[in-house]
Amino acid sequence: MPSQSRIILITVLFNCEKHLSTFFKSLGDQDDKDFMIIIVDNNSQDTSRVYAEELAKKYHLPHEFIDNDSNLGVAAGNNHGIQRALQLGEHIVLINNDTSFKTDLVRNIRRRAIAIGIQAWTCLAYLADTEERWYGGGYLSYWRARGIHYDSKRSKKILEPEVVTYAPTCLMYLHATVFSSIGVMDPRYFVYYDDTDFCYRMNLAKVSLIYDPSVCISHYCGGSTGGPLSAFSIRIGTRNKFLYITKNYKLPHRWFVLGIAVISKMLQSANPRLRRQIYLGFSDYLRMNKG
Repeated sequence: MPSQSRIILITVLFNCEKHLSTFFKSLGDQDDKDFMIIIVDNNSQDTSRVYAEELAKKYHLPHEFIDNDSNLGVAAGNNHGIQRALQLGEHIVLINNDTSFKTDLVRNIRRRAIAIGIQAWTCLAYLADTEERWYGGGYLSYWRARGIHYDSKRSKKILEPEVVTYAPTCLMYLHATVFSSIGVMDPRYFVYYDDTDFCYRMNLAKVSLIYDPSVCISHYCGGSTGGPLSAFSIRIGTRNKFLYITKNYKLPHRWFVLGIAVISKMLQSANPRLRRQIYLGFSDYLRMNKG
């Protein structure tokens, strides 16, 4: 039987072999070993699945695999992991496998979140192997309908743990009670905006999300999607922005925020490299929302 204090990590694979060795080494080096990892594979077409199993065994990590028959997206993949994790314990961590971290990450989650009864917790994320802040806290922008990072380009720097309204799920601790309060990820998003929607629902349910800048990870962005400016990311990001607004905003604000989003996307479309993907993303949204 697993211990009641065991931390259960969930990571989703899809054609992401590039950073797996760094990720699993970081797990293997942890000085707190009371954790296991659930690895959800979304039918990777490269060697990610096999390589992940080799690495989990190499570093003697307690682990389970969930193998999906197709690429269901990170939101549904996380949901499969969450459903299994809830059968095993109450301390759950969503974590990207394009991350690396120090030997005390698990210990810090236990000491700085679990031990003091925090329901939702996240930390500082640097961009790859630099000291450039990728995520240093953040908030949900109502009128822009998106999550905003306090990164190195924004002057605000949070120095002590504080409540934030938005964080990406590249590293997020969640107590089981969060899922009983608000449910799991919305699988319609596939990837992108799934974390924004989840944070929005946490805010509605008055679940406090704590950002702790004393703990950090490194995030190698876009491991499976090609990065934020790839054709895939622009298309699905456009679709999901409109889906998020339609789902979460009530009239008349919905029409106003949709208008802002349309204007923003029209301005982006001035770039011919982005124009087609924005059009396709908006078309995808219209098909999803017929009627």
